[in-house]
Amino acid sequence: MFKSFPVDCLNNAEIKLDGLIYLNNDELDKLLKITPKTYNNFMKPFMELQFVINEFYVPVSHMNLVNDSELSRQVYPMVLMKITKYFTELMQREDIYLALKEISKTELNIIEKKVIDDNILKFELSGVHLEADQKNRIKDMSLKLAELSDQYSKNLLDATNEFELKLKDDTYIKSMPESDKSLALQPDKSYIFTLQAPSYISFMTYCDNRDLRKEIYKAYMTRAVNNSKLIEEILSLRKEMAEILGYKNYADMNNVSMSAKSVDDVILFLEELAVKGKPFALKELADTQEFGKKLGIDNVESFDLAFINNLIKKEKLGFVEEDFLPYFESRNVTDGLLKFLSKLFDIQFVKVENVEVWDDEVVVYDLLIDNNPHARLFLDLYNRKSKRGGAWMNDWHTYRLDGDGNEYFSSAFIVANFPPPKDGKPSLLKHSDVTTLFHEAGHVIHHILSKVNEGYLSGVNGVEWDAIEFPSQFIENFAYEKKVLELFAKDFNTGKAIPDEMIDKLIKNKNFGSAMQLLRQTEFALFDMLVHQSDYSYAEVKGILNKVREKVAVILPPDYTSFENSFSHIFAGGYAAGYYSYKWAEMLSADAYLQFSEAGVFDKELARRFFDNILSRGAEETMDNLFFNFAGRKPDPEALLKTTGLL
Repeated sequence: MFKSFPVDCLNNAEIKLDGLIYLNNDELDKLLKITPKTYNNFMKPFMELQFVINEFYVPVSHMNLVNDSELSRQVYPMVLMKITKYFTELMQREDIYLALKEISKTELNIIEKKVIDDNILKFELSGVHLEADQKNRIKDMSLKLAELSDQYSKNLLDATNEFELKLKDDTYIKSMPESDKSLALQPDKSYIFTLQAPSYISFMTYCDNRDLRKEIYKAYMTRAVNNSKLIEEILSLRKEMAEILGYKNYADMNNVSMSAKSVDDVILFLEELAVKGKPFALKELADTQEFGKKLGIDNVESFDLAFINNLIKKEKLGFVEEDFLPYFESRNVTDGLLKFLSKLFDIQFVKVENVEVWDDEVVVYDLLIDNNPHARLFLDLYNRKSKRGGAWMNDWHTYRLDGDGNEYFSSAFIVANFPPPKDGKPSLLKHSDVTTLFHEAGHVIHHILSKVNEGYLSGVNGVEWDAIEFPSQFIENFAYEKKVLELFAKDFNTGKAIPDEMIDKLIKNKNFGSAMQLLRQTEFALFDMLVHQSDYSYAEVKGILNKVREKVAVILPPDYTSFENSFSHIFAGGYAAGYYSYKWAEMLSADAYLQFSEAGVFDKELARRFFDNILSRGAEETMDNLFFNFAGRKPDPEALLKTTGLL
């Protein structure tokens, strides 16, 4: 029913992959001899061949991200190169392309037609129509880009792990929550802080020594200087690839598969967001600067913001983050999240014991729909040195029916870097951690609740990239809803539910600093779109970022920062010329969430419509159409500003 996770997947991976590729190519040769070719006799088995390769690759890639080791560093680059070469060559095969063209002229239903049309576009974006020398150049560039992205990610992980700041005692961190201090406490009673997210964020929020905050901030913002040359190579190759394929630049090429009509539309959208948000952000900054003066800080800088704003929240909102920690014990939060999803969408999560996992802290659940197994979920939530920073969802298996009607269940991972339990003390989460978990759970249910029979359109497969964040941001909003918090926010010591007045403080705190956060995301997105207009030098890349900041930001970071060297979303992830999707999709998520919030959250009819028209439909239609089917109208652009308190 469900495949066990292959914890030994790195062993003999090259031999296994070579065997799978050989068998796939042999089967493909047989498929190409079929005449006449139809959707069922060619396309269905063709898709299954690619799922076999993908389902082998995902665990190898996953282990590289969550269990960095000498073995993974040897094996993963090799597997990545072979996988990239295989799929690049596959998508450049004219005989397969012509077979798809032939099938496109046969009688197809709407779903089958979308599968064929989407794949014809993918083949064309891979250069299937090019001359042999240009095809080879595309292939070489694809391999090199995969190598560069992997190296960028490794450089960032190494740089993150290299730095430590040691304090001989807790003189400068008296206000830090004991749960955070305990993670930094050493046997000699000193404290060590690192650039790992839980440690870094806590230090920047609670350390009252400005020089020490500046020291660790500078280390964080100057990580991976060796990525500067990689950025130049990546941008150069992306620009060349786009031009060979007939596009002006990489941003234009990438836009072909987005829901946004053009790059100009995206830039206009982001610039308008910045204009609307900037007056609010200037007011937020003025409040911070005024409070900073009370602390003797006449010139507030970036490394002061978290510390000062935490004090403002305490004084003006009565919001003391550490007071909330006992109510967000990580296992309670996880249980509550699953209860919420179960109650909202009438599904079940059942914990699975005695299954192989890559770390002892990994927890596994089966998802049931109408009491029938439908998917499997793996949760790997705690920080460790061998894990890449951040949080993410990764899909492994995809729900589908093959040509013989056999049903395949889906599976996915949620990975995070929350503070782990230590010395018998539980893992206590900040509310920002809770929203992160809810966000990734939104990605997960978008994938594992799919009921689309065609794998290429099932779950997150085939969804326009600028709409992919819609379900994740939608679910994230509920982490502030009182009816949802009541499901799990209980003091881990006493079992008492979080008081109403604390929930009210949490809700009021939701939009604290929201305008500056909006500008920050807009800054990243504009930089991403502009930097993919050409093959810029590193100096030009920094110049573009500085110009964007001058136009958008209300506080400029110190000159020594090199944020671009750690912007893995666009240089080592899937968001190149697409980071704007976070804000683009938020138009949809904010609108949908407001409908639920106004209906009292647990509205069965509304939830059923969302399940039937969004979560279970994958990419059967464009997200614009799916949203219209759900809401009966187009999304309200002002909903985004409403949910952030700017309207």
